[in-house]
Amino acid sequence: MSISTQSSLQSPGEINIEQLFLVSSTGSLSVFDYLVELNIYESIFNNVLSGDVLLSDSRNLIKEMNIIGEEYLIVKVTTPGLDNSIYKTFRVTSVEDRMLVRDQNTQIYKLRFVSQEALADTLNPVYNSFTGQITTIVDKIFKDNLEKNRNFVYSDSNNTLSEGNEKTPLVVFSEASNKIKFVSPGWTPFQCLNWLAKKSMPKSGQACNFLLWESNRSFYFGSLEDLYKQNNSIGTYEYKATGVLGPSDDTIEKMALIQSVTVLNGLDHLENLDNGYFASKLVALDIFKKKRIITDYDHVSKFSSYNHIAGSGAIPLFNNVDRNLNSHTRVYPILSKLHTDVDDNFNDKIGELYGNRLSNLIELNSLKLNITIHGRTDVEAGRMINIKFPDMSPVDETDMTTEHLDARYSGNYLISSIHHKINFVKHVISMEVLRDSLSITSPSKSR
Repeated sequence: MSISTQSSLQSPGEINIEQLFLVSSTGSLSVFDYLVELNIYESIFNNVLSGDVLLSDSRNLIKEMNIIGEEYLIVKVTTPGLDNSIYKTFRVTSVEDRMLVRDQNTQIYKLRFVSQEALADTLNPVYNSFTGQITTIVDKIFKDNLEKNRNFVYSDSNNTLSEGNEKTPLVVFSEASNKIKFVSPGWTPFQCLNWLAKKSMPKSGQACNFLLWESNRSFYFGSLEDLYKQNNSIGTYEYKATGVLGPSDDTIEKMALIQSVTVLNGLDHLENLDNGYFASKLVALDIFKKKRIITDYDHVSKFSSYNHIAGSGAIPLFNNVDRNLNSHTRVYPILSKLHTDVDDNFNDKIGELYGNRLSNLIELNSLKLNITIHGRTDVEAGRMINIKFPDMSPVDETDMTTEHLDARYSGNYLISSIHHKINFVKHVISMEVLRDSLSITSPSKSR
């Protein structure tokens, strides 16, 4: 845990709501006193943050402030003892689930919001040609079309909203090895960036599993395989049965306990035979030359060549399964050498890309858990978490020297999505964590 043992944190999940301002065409107001619940969502499979705030309104703010779904919402929340805050100005997009409580002379409604970059994406279609190294183009498209001021400051004296100096950065943590040339036909910036992610091949590593997402801190673009190697963990968490939690009053220890665990899914072998996870065939059809280029991809034999979440010695959740390359066959039209000044354009590399990316992304569903922990504002989608997974076999009550852990399922998991649930006094995080493999080695047995 990165929270100091000398922290001012008084109870697990404690949260300080420092700012919760709604800015409309008529002015600004702190909606802290009207708050029922604030929810913020982030995921490595979503380009931007989203969320909603549930308000109990006894003052008819919806009329007084003319709330129609075009407002700014300034959010700043901090876990005591941490330097990291979730601090960003969002745009409200809709008013939903409005319910009138007549006997209490109040109303309850939900304001949905998104990052401002989501609006910039809609308003800035791209009609440009691009040539060069993929990650350089990604950085250019983001800065030219999406980069926005992270926070706004409202002045009561002159009823104006001014932009701050800080922008939400794009962190490109992986470099693509291939160059590309393409013309955007009016795609939105995020459509361009997602398309480029699909065409990216890593300079270091083997897996073509590039993604673009926003966490509560930054935008990120890179290969998931690099995330596994970096192992930027939020710490070790353990799930214990209620009867063995003990009388500890240590807040830091309690913060490191998992409140609930649900195993969402594992591999569906029949489905994965059909969707191309185990093996696939790509037929690249050159329209002008009237020829086919066939590329076979066998992920079962390739598994050990990739870096995995479980680390060195990772083993798959499958054995030497029966498979047929023809069970998942796709035809992809290409124009080979369309751009003579870019030798390794994606048309000429699609055979190397397709099966590799398909299998590595499907593999993230090998093992998916939903866990609930006490909230912390330094947790981001895309980081790792080390989980001590309980062994469900009977406990030997005479053995007090070892932890009763499942060695194969304990270890690192990738945090793929996070739901921050915040109210006046409590911050709870519900997160999906993924694993593409099992551990072959046992975690430490010492207490």
